[in-house]
Amino acid sequence: MTSDNYLSYYFRKNQQPFDVITNYKQDEAEKILKNDEFWRSDGTYFLHRKKHEKIIRHKFILKGFSPKREWPIYAILGESPVGPHDLENEYFYKIKIPLEVFSENDISFTYPDSLYEVPGDDLGKLYLERSTNPVVYSIHDLKNVIEEYKVYEYNNHYIEAQIWNEDNIKHLRDKKYWVKCIKRNL
Repeated sequence: MTSDNYLSYYFRKNQQPFDVITNYKQDEAEKILKNDEFWRSDGTYFLHRKKHEKIIRHKFILKGFSPKREWPIYAILGESPVGPHDLENEYFYKIKIPLEVFSENDISFTYPDSLYEVPGDDLGKLYLERSTNPVVYSIHDLKNVIEEYKVYEYNNHYIEAQIWNEDNIKHLRDKKYWVKCIKRNL
């Protein structure tokens, strides 16, 4: 399927693993977003994110799967690509999660980040457009997604994973599983 048989979950220094902004009430979420130097919170992100996550969940259900969570936990397949979208530079910690801990109902995927799309003729570029209609893939689709979009050839964008069941990863909240991001200089 892929040489990447794990997910990388990235998180910030003052964040707890698997803490999801859409689990918060809007006023609490907006306070968090406004105090986070990495977010561009203009007061619209939170509601947009919730609407977008409902679409992703609905599409996953339409594919015949049964997500347990209302809102997903985000991770990426394998490691972050080097370059302008390098998550190693944006976040402080990561946790590696073996794909084998998930059933087909536990996880969906989008390429690239679920909020964006890459025009098909621009795969080698870093130009992204805002996605209003994300394509949702299952774990069974990964090989085809990697081949179709030449993910490892271009290596500009990551395959995003949406985790819909955290039962098999709760133990990874323990600090012994945290890995400090490497902060690559470009």
